[in-house]
Amino acid sequence: MTATAHPVEAEDHHEHVSDWVYIKIALILAFLTAIEVFTYFESVHKMSDELLIIVLSTLMVVKFFFVAAYFMHLKYDNAIFTKMIVAGMLIAYPVYCVFAFAMGWLPGWNVFVKIGLMAIPPIVAGAWLMFDWNGPKEDTEAH
Repeated sequence: MTATAHPVEAEDHHEHVSDWVYIKIALILAFLTAIEVFTYFESVHKMSDELLIIVLSTLMVVKFFFVAAYFMHLKYDNAIFTKMIVAGMLIAYPVYCVFAFAMGWLPGWNVFVKIGLMAIPPIVAGAWLMFDWNGPKEDTEAH
């Protein structure tokens, strides 16, 4: 009988985050959700419709990126996955805005405010991609 060598399994080189990181992210998401719920009470905040929609849209996009980065583990995966998610948001959100404008849901809005509303995802995505969330570093040494 000959002994066969078992291939060495590749080790996972990125650290798994602690539970405390997920708790902090959940608290941040809960805080952002509380702000969204607060916007339901018009008698308290007295915001204009334009400002209300911009605040809610910004919170929606920020929460999406937090969930994608941490709970979908994009922060620790290959950069191509992050770029695909960001590209999807950069395409889907402006399409949603154009549909809303075409259906007359936001009548009387200034064209600059409408363009500003559609600029929210690129601004948030640009901030997101500025971080070093490019996935695990490649191991350059030969085995």
